[in-house]
Amino acid sequence: MSGELNNTTFQDEGKAREWLEARLWPDGPVCPHCGALEASTPIATRASWYQCNACRKQFSVTVGTLFERSHIPLNKWLLAAFLICA
Repeated sequence: MSGELNNTTFQDEGKAREWLEARLWPDGPVCPHCGALEASTPIATRASWYQCNACRKQFSVTVGTLFERSHIPLNKWLLAAFLICA
Protein backbone atom coordinates (compact mmCIF):
# COMPACT_ATOMS: atom_id res chain seq x y z
CA MET A 1 0.00 0.00 0.00
CA SER A 2 2.85 2.43 0.69
CA GLY A 3 3.99 2.06 -2.92
CA GLU A 4 0.61 3.30 -4.10
CA LEU A 5 0.88 6.36 -1.86
CA ASN A 6 3.97 7.41 -3.84
CA ASN A 7 1.85 7.53 -7.00
CA THR A 8 2.31 10.92 -8.70
CA THR A 9 -1.47 11.32 -9.00
CA PHE A 10 -1.61 11.93 -5.26
CA GLN A 11 1.30 14.38 -5.20
CA ASP A 12 0.29 16.99 -7.79
CA GLU A 13 -3.09 18.69 -8.25
CA GLY A 14 -2.56 19.03 -12.00
CA LYS A 15 -1.93 15.30 -12.39
CA ALA A 16 -4.96 14.56 -10.22
CA ARG A 17 -7.11 16.73 -12.51
CA GLU A 18 -5.71 14.95 -15.59
CA TRP A 19 -6.47 11.58 -13.97
CA LEU A 20 -10.06 12.62 -13.21
CA GLU A 21 -10.53 14.00 -16.74
CA ALA A 22 -9.33 10.70 -18.21
CA ARG A 23 -11.82 8.77 -16.07
CA LEU A 24 -14.86 11.05 -16.46
CA TRP A 25 -14.25 12.18 -20.06
CA PRO A 26 -12.61 9.27 -21.93
CA ASP A 27 -13.76 10.71 -25.29
CA GLY A 28 -13.04 14.36 -24.49
CA PRO A 29 -14.77 17.12 -22.50
CA VAL A 30 -18.55 16.95 -22.03
CA CYS A 31 -20.48 20.08 -21.06
CA PRO A 32 -22.27 19.45 -17.74
CA HIS A 33 -24.77 22.21 -18.54
CA CYS A 34 -26.15 21.12 -21.93
CA GLY A 35 -24.46 17.74 -22.50
CA ALA A 36 -22.65 18.75 -25.71
CA LEU A 37 -19.94 16.19 -26.47
CA GLU A 38 -17.49 17.70 -28.94
CA ALA A 39 -18.35 21.38 -28.84
CA SER A 40 -15.96 22.88 -26.32
CA THR A 41 -12.91 25.13 -26.52
CA PRO A 42 -10.11 25.27 -23.92
CA ILE A 43 -9.89 28.64 -22.16
CA ALA A 44 -6.38 29.98 -22.61
CA THR A 45 -6.32 32.04 -19.41
CA ARG A 46 -7.70 29.31 -17.11
CA ALA A 47 -5.94 25.97 -16.98
CA SER A 48 -8.23 22.92 -17.32
CA TRP A 49 -11.31 25.06 -18.04
CA TYR A 50 -13.40 24.86 -21.20
CA GLN A 51 -16.14 26.93 -22.82
CA CYS A 52 -19.03 25.12 -24.47
CA ASN A 53 -19.61 26.28 -28.04
CA ALA A 54 -23.28 25.27 -27.83
CA CYS A 55 -24.44 27.01 -24.61
CA ARG A 56 -21.38 29.32 -24.12
CA LYS A 57 -20.98 28.34 -20.43
CA GLN A 58 -17.62 27.64 -18.83
CA PHE A 59 -16.87 24.37 -17.07
CA SER A 60 -14.13 22.11 -15.73
CA VAL A 61 -14.06 18.44 -14.81
CA THR A 62 -15.11 19.26 -11.22
CA VAL A 63 -18.32 21.15 -12.15
CA GLY A 64 -21.31 19.17 -10.93
CA THR A 65 -19.26 16.99 -8.57
CA LEU A 66 -18.58 17.16 -4.86
CA PHE A 67 -15.19 18.68 -5.72
CA GLU A 68 -16.72 21.76 -7.39
CA ARG A 69 -16.37 24.42 -4.69
CA SER A 70 -13.98 22.60 -2.39
CA HIS A 71 -11.02 24.44 -0.91
CA ILE A 72 -9.24 21.11 -0.48
CA PRO A 73 -6.91 20.30 -3.41
CA LEU A 74 -8.13 17.58 -5.76
CA ASN A 75 -5.06 15.39 -5.16
CA LYS A 76 -5.89 15.25 -1.44
CA TRP A 77 -9.49 14.24 -2.23
CA LEU A 78 -8.26 11.42 -4.45
CA LEU A 79 -5.74 10.27 -1.83
CA ALA A 80 -8.48 10.22 0.83
CA ALA A 81 -10.77 8.20 -1.45
CA PHE A 82 -7.95 5.75 -2.15
CA LEU A 83 -7.21 5.31 1.56
CA ILE A 84 -10.89 4.74 2.34
CA CYS A 85 -11.21 2.11 -0.38
CA ALA A 86 -7.92 0.35 0.37
